[in-house]
Amino acid sequence: MRSRLPARLSLLISAAVASGSAVAGPALDDDKKPATSSPVADPVAEPAVASATEANPVEYGVNVRLRNVRAPQAVIEIFTERASGSSNFGFGADFVRRRGTIELMLGFEFEHIQPGEGVFIEKGTDVAAGDEADYIVSPDHNNGKQLGWLSFEFTFFNHVPIRPEIAFRYGFGAGLGIVTGDLGHYNVVCVGATNSNPDPGCKPMGSPFNGNGLPSPEKGGVVVQYDLPPVFPVLNAIIGFQFRPMPKATINVEGGIRTFPFFGISGGYFF
Repeated sequence: MRSRLPARLSLLISAAVASGSAVAGPALDDDKKPATSSPVADPVAEPAVASATEANPVEYGVNVRLRNVRAPQAVIEIFTERASGSSNFGFGADFVRRRGTIELMLGFEFEHIQPGEGVFIEKGTDVAAGDEADYIVSPDHNNGKQLGWLSFEFTFFNHVPIRPEIAFRYGFGAGLGIVTGDLGHYNVVCVGATNSNPDPGCKPMGSPFNGNGLPSPEKGGVVVQYDLPPVFPVLNAIIGFQFRPMPKATINVEGGIRTFPFFGISGGYFF
């Protein structure tokens, strides 16, 4: 004869088994859930950046240039009572770094900045009242000495495409110019001249000038060299056009201010 469990004990065992199944079920379900993975970078983002870089690769090149540097008489006379204008030529070279439409240039240039031969009257001076004038002489009358400078500067350019082979070009920059040569002049006591009409009263007497001006008592009628600072600042503001006859070749036609007004042309090649 088999013994039977008491009714209360049977109910307790059944309740315990049911409770264990309820707890184990969610635990087992949790084990079956996939583990949360860490964020993965979008594989499309990096190729997009790479393609943008490839579209505008960095290029390096060189330029050579020729410029006509001008200082019109009317411009100089803004700062003086009387002066002569000038027109000189310079030549130079640039090392260029280009990406897209942006160019950064390191340039070197040599040019003459010799004023034209003639009367120079300082601001606030009145030659009719006995003040002296300077008569600036050309290199031919100054033992071949000619004023010039060797300059170097950094210039930033941007380009606005008009057509695939033509772009509007503008830039700004700064640097230093090292003065070379000398600028000579006579100190003259003017005779019968005024600031507005200095010729021939402020020209030196005798050949080759054939003027009426008298030598300065202090200078004795000899050519005196100006005491110029050894270095001048170079400031650039340039506009023009760039032509690309070939993908790697450029021709630039430009003008502006480079301490002095100028107009020039340059040609370059990118490697």
